[in-house]
Amino acid sequence: MAKQISPYRSTTPEEAAVPLVALDMVVLDTETTGLAVQTDRLVQIGAVRMQGATLREEETLDFLVSPGVPIPPESTRIHGIADADVKDAMGTPQALERLADFVGDAVVVGHSVHFDLAILRHEAARHEVKWREPRVLDLSLLAGALTPGRLDNSIEALALSQGVDIVGRHTALGDALTTGRIMAATLEPLRAKGVRSLAEAEAFQRRPHDMIHQQERAGWFAAPGERVDFLTVADELPNVQRAIDSYIYRHRLGDVLGEPPITVTPETSLQEAAAVMREHRIGSLVVEPLADGGGGFLSERDVLFAIAERGAAAVEMPVSSVMSYPVISAPEHMFLYHALGLMARRGLRALTSTGADGAISGVFTLRSLLQKRALASLSVGDGIAGAENAAALAKVQAELPGVASALLADGLSAQEVAQIISAESRAMTARAAELAEQIMIAQGRGAAPARFCLLVLGSGGRGESLLAPDQDNAVIIDDACEGDLDSDNDWFTVWGAQVNRILDEAGIPLCKGKVMVRERAWRKRLAGWCRQVDAWVANPKPENLLNVDIFFDFAPVLGAESLAWELRSHALDDAERARVLIRAMAESAGAHSGAFSSFGGLFGGFQKDERGRTDLKACALLGLVTCARVMALAHHVEETSTPQRLLKASELAGAGEADARMLADIHEMVLRLVLSQQIEDVKDGITPSNAVDISRLNRDQRRTLRHALERLDMIPEMVRGVVT
Repeated sequence: MAKQISPYRSTTPEEAAVPLVALDMVVLDTETTGLAVQTDRLVQIGAVRMQGATLREEETLDFLVSPGVPIPPESTRIHGIADADVKDAMGTPQALERLADFVGDAVVVGHSVHFDLAILRHEAARHEVKWREPRVLDLSLLAGALTPGRLDNSIEALALSQGVDIVGRHTALGDALTTGRIMAATLEPLRAKGVRSLAEAEAFQRRPHDMIHQQERAGWFAAPGERVDFLTVADELPNVQRAIDSYIYRHRLGDVLGEPPITVTPETSLQEAAAVMREHRIGSLVVEPLADGGGGFLSERDVLFAIAERGAAAVEMPVSSVMSYPVISAPEHMFLYHALGLMARRGLRALTSTGADGAISGVFTLRSLLQKRALASLSVGDGIAGAENAAALAKVQAELPGVASALLADGLSAQEVAQIISAESRAMTARAAELAEQIMIAQGRGAAPARFCLLVLGSGGRGESLLAPDQDNAVIIDDACEGDLDSDNDWFTVWGAQVNRILDEAGIPLCKGKVMVRERAWRKRLAGWCRQVDAWVANPKPENLLNVDIFFDFAPVLGAESLAWELRSHALDDAERARVLIRAMAESAGAHSGAFSSFGGLFGGFQKDERGRTDLKACALLGLVTCARVMALAHHVEETSTPQRLLKASELAGAGEADARMLADIHEMVLRLVLSQQIEDVKDGITPSNAVDISRLNRDQRRTLRHALERLDMIPEMVRGVVT
């Protein structure tokens, strides 16, 4: 652990004992072409000198760097630096030398600064420039150690907690200045914890082991030439390692205001004011301006505190005697992060907003922000639950690309975003089934005649759906159900057709392979499904293997889930005993894993379709998913997601954990590439698919992707151990 935090050069006791209040520091930040520390390049360096808590803003470093490669649009959208901006900028060797001269022997401080140092370290090796590791204090790690369990240690959150204004976000010098001001404000909390010297601070920042582990996995401590971590490539579309809650940077005061404020006069009694709040079901009032021109703010808490202090007599007091005064106003167009910084700096509980005419248009409080933020997170699920027809579901379906984009920007992994998309897809299927049953009742057919469980199969079932949806669903019906399931007039037959119709109209197309509840083959009683699974297992011919691939990843979404768990238990027990099935699936996994070799064009390039794209599902995901499924069935692993299956099965097998983790990282990388492409395609009006435009990656990224796909050749060997 010391290697990750401490410098690589030796230190003296005198250096270690330097007090933080007298420490010579350089606060550093960089902007880059991406987040793959071993392959991405510098585009900007910003730094400012600092001694103790004094930021020397007159001693700064701020310049652009020519990276020698195109700057991806995704990165430009974050820091605003395009190829034209760096056309005449200095080269990387000169930039590194200039930075080294500026830093000298100072301690380097930064927020997640090991990322910046990793970029600099690899750039130095790439350009054969001498590099010396400095002593380092990482503000994000120090904050994590000061407040264990804190959910957000981003620059934005730390600035808000310390009342520091953020200026020039995502410019190197702007972020360095902000980090320096936060660091200055952090010295006193560190002192209160007994952290006074450089060595004590270095030891203190070793405490957040989870954060350090994440940085280590991202390759921030790797020396030049070490193995590329495929997860770093997965992280770069878009920014994950330095993720923030983008909500407060995408919204303004006007976006979170509700109804216009209710006002009362300064002479209004507290009893009358409380009655007004009760009548309008609100928790605060704006008080009209006093004689000197300043207005006030009255909250229900003010009323309660007055009663607690004065007793019953308080109800006759005027609101002017207990209100917050004066109330500071801000324009509706102010960004939320500016508003929050203003409130933190002034110690305010509320802020009134003003419209274009200067009149008060609303009241902003932290409670209102939390409510709006929570509602924004829940809006999709709430829209599904309240949908009354296919059109309403279609509206929710159309929101998913925006939700996925925001979640990626907020720092979720592609696998986590896929799980959320899958959850919404399952919820859509469940709601469509409820609406279909309502139609059946309205037509006089009544409710379902027996217990049933609706299943979502395939990628939706295992939590890996992206933005190119289709329908894969089935239904388990209780054995006690009477009636002819083959009849065109059977309740479940008619209902199943309605379910698939509603989903199709909602934007989830019908399955081309006809794996849907409207098809007789995918509507069975529990005993019938058990017999079907037995038949698939006993005769693993190609069409049966395809059905196993789709079916064994099912997830229950509506009805009696006990039917699903009973069937899953039967299926896993059956498959675990069926070595013939597992052997056939292993051969299928090996065939998929070789797709990249045969997929490659001349000189091993990426084979492209008529649009110039590469199908990453065909040359990567199918092999990974099938490999994970084989291993899961062989070891009776109940998890359904591909990474969970790989890691759990390798653990149970007692071997190959490193290989399994590498395959899980490759799976994450490919998912992110496909999902990022789909988001861009939706923006451009292109129907999303699993094909990716590889040309939007730079040369190093393409080489890393090719290397990752070539590593899939290990899949046959991994699954061979399962069947021998």
